[in-house]
Amino acid sequence: MKYVIVVLLAVLPLGAQQASAPPAVLHIFREDIKEGKEAAHEKTEAAFMQAAAKANYPFHILGLTAMTGTSQAWFLVGHASFATIPEAEDALDKPEFAGLDAADAQLRTGSLSVIARYRPDLSYAADKINLPKMRFFSVETVQVRPGQWDEYTELVKMLIAAQQKINDTQPVATYQVMSGAPVGTYLVLEPTESLKSLDQGPQRLQAIFQAMGESGVKRYEKAMSEAIASEESILFAVNGQMSYVPQEWITADPGFWTPKPITTPQASAKPKAKRSAKPAPK
Repeated sequence: MKYVIVVLLAVLPLGAQQASAPPAVLHIFREDIKEGKEAAHEKTEAAFMQAAAKANYPFHILGLTAMTGTSQAWFLVGHASFATIPEAEDALDKPEFAGLDAADAQLRTGSLSVIARYRPDLSYAADKINLPKMRFFSVETVQVRPGQWDEYTELVKMLIAAQQKINDTQPVATYQVMSGAPVGTYLVLEPTESLKSLDQGPQRLQAIFQAMGESGVKRYEKAMSEAIASEESILFAVNGQMSYVPQEWITADPGFWTPKPITTPQASAKPKAKRSAKPAPK
């Protein structure tokens, strides 16, 4: 699983049915999938999630599949602090997960793990996100130029002020990558229940710029050009079969979250356990 930067996706603790603040730390795993192997990959990941449920794995996992860009899948794990990350890793150090990972590895071209911390000062209305109902995430990867951290913070706060002024209904959660990607990488997450939100995008942007005013827009655009080296946007769909979520989520929407029976290859005899396997938001 590879890194994200600005992902418009507020990743909440998976145990919550109601909106709550995003976790302080987010562990993201990205897997690049071989062409034509997406269906097979979904089956191996579904088997992994069912094994996690059977083993009472203490962390939950939210799986996303890319609808745009290259063929890839992301798995998200939320933590209250960095200190619980080793606990999540150790819980997967078992033979039953190793065999499944070996089968899954045949379908991947690469993977990456990233750890990021939540930036509430660069987020908007993230505590209003009801994660169990989210079905899509618009993810933007932002790389800030060296020495331009203050400028980037300023331009994001300008954007947030405009959103507040128009009472924007689209929440945004921003994470700053601490390890696994270049320094200056940010993840901005924007979740939504429906892709209708994309249809409303141009109108939202126009309203935000109007709230900034002509001089504000000029300042914002100048700060953007000076502070940001690159941006990448990817649209993801939440994959219920590739997720390991609380029972209350399944009960509330069984059609989406209920694991479907699958047949998978048997694990080889006591292979080495997966050390970068996928944990997920609590």
